[in-house]
Amino acid sequence: MKFFTRLLTCTLIITLSIPAWSADLPGTGQDTGKIVVYRDTWGVPHIYAPTDEAGLFAQGYAMAEDRPEQLLINLLAGIGQLSAIAGPSAVQSDLRSHMFDHYGVAQRNWDKIDPKVQVHLIAFRDGMNHYYETHPEATPAWWTGRTVDEFMLVAFGRLFLYGWSIDEAYEDLERGGIQAGYDKVSRGSNQFVVAPQRTKNGHAILAIDPHLSWFGPSRFWECRIHAGDLHVSGVSLAGSPYIGLGHNENLAWAMTTGGPDTADVYELTLKQGDDTKYHYDDEWRSMTSKEITLNVRGVGEQTHTLWFSHHGPIIAQRDGKAYAAAMAYADVVNTSAAWYELNYGEDYTGAVRAMETLTVFPQNVMVADTSGNIYYQRTGRVPIRPEEFDYTLPVDGSTSKSEWLGIHLSADHLQVLNPPQGYMQNCNTPPDAMMPNSPFKYGSVPDYLFSSPGYTKARFNNAIHGWSSQRGARAIQLLSKNDAVTVEDAKAIINDVTPYGIDRWIETLYRAKESEMAKEGITLSTDVQRAINDLRFRWSGDLDKDSYDALVYYYWRAQIIEDHGAEKAMEITQSIDDYYNIVEDRPARSLPFIHPDSELLVQSFVHAIMRLSEHYPKGSPTFGTHFRVGQNGKSWPAGGGSLYESRTLRSMSYGAPKADHTQWGHGGQTSTQIVELSKPIKSWGYLPLGQSDDPKSPHFSDQGEKAFSKRELKSSWWTPEELVGHIESRTVLKYTRPKDSQ
Repeated sequence: MKFFTRLLTCTLIITLSIPAWSADLPGTGQDTGKIVVYRDTWGVPHIYAPTDEAGLFAQGYAMAEDRPEQLLINLLAGIGQLSAIAGPSAVQSDLRSHMFDHYGVAQRNWDKIDPKVQVHLIAFRDGMNHYYETHPEATPAWWTGRTVDEFMLVAFGRLFLYGWSIDEAYEDLERGGIQAGYDKVSRGSNQFVVAPQRTKNGHAILAIDPHLSWFGPSRFWECRIHAGDLHVSGVSLAGSPYIGLGHNENLAWAMTTGGPDTADVYELTLKQGDDTKYHYDDEWRSMTSKEITLNVRGVGEQTHTLWFSHHGPIIAQRDGKAYAAAMAYADVVNTSAAWYELNYGEDYTGAVRAMETLTVFPQNVMVADTSGNIYYQRTGRVPIRPEEFDYTLPVDGSTSKSEWLGIHLSADHLQVLNPPQGYMQNCNTPPDAMMPNSPFKYGSVPDYLFSSPGYTKARFNNAIHGWSSQRGARAIQLLSKNDAVTVEDAKAIINDVTPYGIDRWIETLYRAKESEMAKEGITLSTDVQRAINDLRFRWSGDLDKDSYDALVYYYWRAQIIEDHGAEKAMEITQSIDDYYNIVEDRPARSLPFIHPDSELLVQSFVHAIMRLSEHYPKGSPTFGTHFRVGQNGKSWPAGGGSLYESRTLRSMSYGAPKADHTQWGHGGQTSTQIVELSKPIKSWGYLPLGQSDDPKSPHFSDQGEKAFSKRELKSSWWTPEELVGHIESRTVLKYTRPKDSQ
């Protein structure tokens, strides 16, 4: 069935403010049966509507209202036209979108999308278009005369979701010693879930905490929807329908980066004298080509030729060889299929059905439901590979013997329901490091199902760290010793600012100081001695925004790299850290009483104190004096972060130092949520900046100032009863579903 649609009626009726003391609950009284967007005092939209389609129409409208430019930028990136407004810096992105043909796949395969999801995508699209039609002043000039179509939505879904898989192909290429000039996206996340038997209130608790850029396509947008059978809360991306991460009335879901291997690179031997042909079995096959013309801002038209083999697009060529990327999602078009199942799921089996669609990108998916179940699956669309080839490197593409044998069913993936430990965490850790006595053992399944090649090749054989992460170790440390977890405990854990194992660094430094002072002719200034003693005897080890000692510690760790280089700094790090002990439930390795690099460590500490006093000569700065959250010239203190192997659960990545030496956050926690699976569900969360992209809006950076900086998650006001006292504005919309014809 093919759907052709036309917008028939879509009219804004009224927009007005109502007092918080209104007697009617949202969606009742005068608003019964209407499409109403209530915005709370954080500017977050709460949509009440009589039907699912009406709710998704309002979601599209409200999303465009908050992110009018970013939404359209995301869609342009999906269809490969971003360079028209962004200039040469976006050419690589556009060529990749054409190389994997996101928009073309969407157009050709639209019929493969479930008709129910088609209707929802069209309603969502119509809401966006209605906002731009009725608000020309908010519509970017470069978009004038265009409309959003449903294929753009699918193309953006492919761009964002399957970028993980595309990155895997380029990583295979790099492991083979070939640099293709590809800018890899930095990704990370935290998640944990606690079963009812380990919580104080007897309800499961789920933590959702993706770590991506705060700007660009990964900038999350917050929303609640109560419409027809759709009742959801959480976040989505600008350009994506439904709720991407969050909960409905019975089910909550989280995802973290790290999964099975979903892409490969095939090495092709080109015909001498005719590099448009490649050898395959007993013949020379011809590559196909496609010319792409980009209208690049500030440059004009550029024409590029893309080449393709039957394996996939050519992403590199060298020394008579061409390298083709094979992505398991090449023709996947139903990018919303899994999220439909999650948004409407009645218990954890909704997540199982979502994974069965084989449309989820390589991820760790963790869920909880109001029936008390907790569930995990390491999922992705994974090729079945012949055993005789090493697919972690470019593989021989000249023989049919290396061809994929099909796609693994989700039943083949690592998964567990209600583990006896009563909790799980995955902070970008492999399955065997999720909890002590994990049910997942390396070697139990093919390597490519257990983890991506990046883990297998680079981390599994690391005898110092085992196969874990600092954030994952800290999560286990906090969760394993608490068998009566409260919501407040969960909030504190997801916002924890203590790097796992930091006490080992402080002890090493203190012993190094004592050792150096015992040497003849060595003296340390009173300030240096006091600073080291304060770290050892006074400091809690928290990278708290109000701590001077935390800033001293950061300057010291940074100075080690500055003085002695990244390679030596990593050598020292591996000699001190032991993250895997918590997974194996054993004491950490004993530290040498005197570290072999004691002199180096103390020397760098002296330099760090000098640099700190140069940067901040007027008094004692704090960690939050240096590390900030904000935008457009306004900022507030921040704590925690991912800093030189000092990675806290409260994850933040910071930009380069500014002229005043401060560093401002630009990534990390993008949409942190804590969900208690009670009846009704309760949830809390925050964004790192604000709901609106309008600098004039009071909700441009209010969450950064009043919630994120303070590490205080705000209530979602999920139910009408919770919301009624916190309504800032009310907008009524009208939508008539377009007629569909075959």
